[in-house]
Amino acid sequence: MDEKNAETTENLSVDSLYENDSIEQLIRKAKTLLAEKDVLSIKEHMDYIHKTVLEELNAEKKERLEVFISEGGSEIDFEYNQPLRDAFFDVYNQYRRLRKERKLAIEKEQQLNFEKKKSIIESIKALAQAEESIDTTFPAFKKLQYEWREVGNVPRSEMNELYKSYNFYVEAFYDYLQINKELRDLDFKKNQSEKERLIERANELLNQDDVVGAMRQLQTLHRKWKEIGPVVPELREPMWESFSNVTKALHEKRDKYEQELEEISKERIAIKKNICDILESIDLGKINSHKQWQKTITALNEANEKYKQVGFTKHPENDAVWERFRAINRTFHRAKNTFYKNMKKEQQDNLAAKRLLIDKAEALKDSNEFKQTANDLKKLQQNWKKTGPVPRKESDAIWETFRSACDHFFNRMKAHYNEVEKDLNEHFEAKSALLEEIKSQKEIGREELMIYLKRWKDIGQVPRDKRSIEFEWNDLVDKAFSKIDMDKTQSALIRYRAKVEGMLQNDEKTLEKESRFLRKKLDEAKRELTQLEENMQRVSGSKNSPFVKEAMKNIRHREEQIDLAKKKLALLREMAKS
Repeated sequence: MDEKNAETTENLSVDSLYENDSIEQLIRKAKTLLAEKDVLSIKEHMDYIHKTVLEELNAEKKERLEVFISEGGSEIDFEYNQPLRDAFFDVYNQYRRLRKERKLAIEKEQQLNFEKKKSIIESIKALAQAEESIDTTFPAFKKLQYEWREVGNVPRSEMNELYKSYNFYVEAFYDYLQINKELRDLDFKKNQSEKERLIERANELLNQDDVVGAMRQLQTLHRKWKEIGPVVPELREPMWESFSNVTKALHEKRDKYEQELEEISKERIAIKKNICDILESIDLGKINSHKQWQKTITALNEANEKYKQVGFTKHPENDAVWERFRAINRTFHRAKNTFYKNMKKEQQDNLAAKRLLIDKAEALKDSNEFKQTANDLKKLQQNWKKTGPVPRKESDAIWETFRSACDHFFNRMKAHYNEVEKDLNEHFEAKSALLEEIKSQKEIGREELMIYLKRWKDIGQVPRDKRSIEFEWNDLVDKAFSKIDMDKTQSALIRYRAKVEGMLQNDEKTLEKESRFLRKKLDEAKRELTQLEENMQRVSGSKNSPFVKEAMKNIRHREEQIDLAKKKLALLREMAKS
């Protein structure tokens, strides 16, 4: 691609050249443009960079102001230094100064050129009135034409009238002097050849893919056409018509190209709007986890890449859609930053809570209250699971500390219960031997039986899965007591005490359970006694009748039950105090 075509493409896609650049990149590119390009050729680039940089900086400043006010500050006290703003305006102000200087210099140069060309026209006008020979005036005329072509551009506002005047006096010079036909035809032929080359070049432009570049080159061809002198009168209109037809065809091609561009732009702007719609449909308020935010950030990055791939869109809504897309990005990043700021605070709170759990575990790890402490540590472990995440760099270390404290206690507890289990098995062996010993006795007196009961109690607990030996012992003791001549109630209380003491070795809540059980049985016996007594009052007949005798027997039985239950409760209270 030649330099002009490259410049055209660059001008067409100025938005796409910069729309994904950061402020720092835009400033660097502005400096490069100023250093390497003609200051008058970069206006569109600099205007876009100026607009984009200020929008970004102003949005950033506004966001900082909102944060400042939300934290209790007053807008009048807000100060926010933006070094990038100063850096950009150093470049942009230099650009404006150089552009202004260059434009003033061009205006001055064009005005001088205008004066020079007016002077040349006056000289041609004077030649038409000169009385010198053709040999003198014609070379002077050709020299003036050469000087005319060498003079640069003039002010656009003066151009048309200046060229009309020039062509008028050129033709007047030919007509007035009535130079010889051979010399005149030679000049006409030369002009015809130059204009034919312009028509040929204009036709070549019809096959050029770069339509905008072709139109720029066509403008140059038109300017050259005006500077070339006349051709023979009969060819003037046909040649101009040929040149105009090519111009018309190029304009039609440009119109078709712009229509195609418009359709492409509509498609692209629709894609960009759809990307914005999809992003705006994401409810940022419902994103409440790191995993969800990572997924959302990935979606945003993919959307940015798709937006970038759509490319330049020459559409009236392009700037508005681009601003909408950037606003979406700012909203996403603001919400993300707020989430991670809050998450960081929450993690610090969680870290403090877990350190407190560590302190509690450390305080319990050497406790000998194994059952209660085990329950307490299990609750701490449950609370640890319920407590949210902590900063990643702290996570492994605090977990190891907490786990070590728990493991220390549970290892101690395991060792303790292993030792207890060993003792319980030894107790079982001892009670088994004592059980066999009492079985071998044919007769056991009261004192001897009481000694057996104390020996059995002093041995202690047995393993849970071997407690059936207690029932066997109790049955054997009950049978032994039944053979001893002693008060029935006293015997029952001795046996009950021995039974309760055996149960206490295995369950510390035995007294409480037995008290509840006895109270319930006592209440039931009292209700039954009351019912029996009420029934007796309604019965008439001899006291010797079988029915009356049976009723009296039941009443005495219930009274004995009540008395025994009361004495057992008294015994339990006594044992509870000891």
